[in-house]
Amino acid sequence: MKNFLTWEQTLFRDREIFDSGYVPEVFLYREAQMKSIGYAIAPGIEGKQPQNIVCVGPPGTGKTTSFKKIIDQAEQISPSNLILAFVNCRYTLTHFSVLAEIYKKMTGIEPPTSGIALKKVYEKIAQTLVTKNKSMSVILDDADFLVSKKIFHEIVNNFLRLHEEYPISIGITTVHSTQCPLLADGLTSVFIPAIIKFPSYSWDETFDILNTRLKMGLYPNVVKNEIVEKISDYAVSKGDIRFGIDLLKRSVISAEKRASTIAEFTDVDNALIEASDERMKRYLTVLTDPEKALLSLASDKGTSQAGDLFCAFSKRTRKGYTTFHKSLNKLVNAKLVDSHIENRGKNGRTRIITACQPSTC
Repeated sequence: MKNFLTWEQTLFRDREIFDSGYVPEVFLYREAQMKSIGYAIAPGIEGKQPQNIVCVGPPGTGKTTSFKKIIDQAEQISPSNLILAFVNCRYTLTHFSVLAEIYKKMTGIEPPTSGIALKKVYEKIAQTLVTKNKSMSVILDDADFLVSKKIFHEIVNNFLRLHEEYPISIGITTVHSTQCPLLADGLTSVFIPAIIKFPSYSWDETFDILNTRLKMGLYPNVVKNEIVEKISDYAVSKGDIRFGIDLLKRSVISAEKRASTIAEFTDVDNALIEASDERMKRYLTVLTDPEKALLSLASDKGTSQAGDLFCAFSKRTRKGYTTFHKSLNKLVNAKLVDSHIENRGKNGRTRIITACQPSTC
């Protein structure tokens, strides 16, 4: 390939390699988590009770891909007495739509969209399991959306108590990008999940994953090691491999727009704001109203003391310190704001909050 592209040429061997929904054949650095998931659902293959699971970790740490790989492997096992019902709660935001997705997975048929009570859908799901003589593992991916809609506890509780009326075995898996939700008192006695943590990828792991993707998805010599290193730095600073993969793709697109056959540092700089904006959009969909208010206030102030920020937050939202503290920790964990402690002499130690700039969020 020459130094400049013609209009019909591309630097991508396979652009889908960089799509957010792409499931790699070789999935790196999540062997332990996948083994734990497989161990938890294995009893269901014999028609027994699958173990309940809570998976927790920041976005872009391989949670969804792990389950897609496990489901693909489990569905190859024959005979199997297990139904795996995967629900992306980002797109099923109502109680009914969650049940409808599960029922469709079991039967291939969608329940009527009107004139049917939720209790009736639960009954149909239970009766189907009895008829098929199968157990089921319900996987609620992006379950933070159900928490924010205040329907999480009801859905989990209803499924876990179906065995009281029907001779069935159901396991519940909930997948969270922020933190494990506090369980209602009536739920703790029946849920008792195994906790599987998905930490952010290390720098070496991030570099290896990005390098593997570019070898599969790009033509040779399009992206040099020093470019991958810079993109790895950005991805690790966010704790989000998806951000790194997206930034890599956008950097190559930037090179294509220049009709260049090689991605340069300027392409990374040009792509950074777009990739950061896209990441921010993803997060805004999972933040509650108080969390969005706090992020807005932190952005307006730039850098502020936690006490001053709390006063502004309380005035705007009428919420107390507990909500402020939980919201702030969520933003810090998401790396949307930075937090550190400073010594202020006679005034003692104080927590300083700094909002990320658009190019660093």
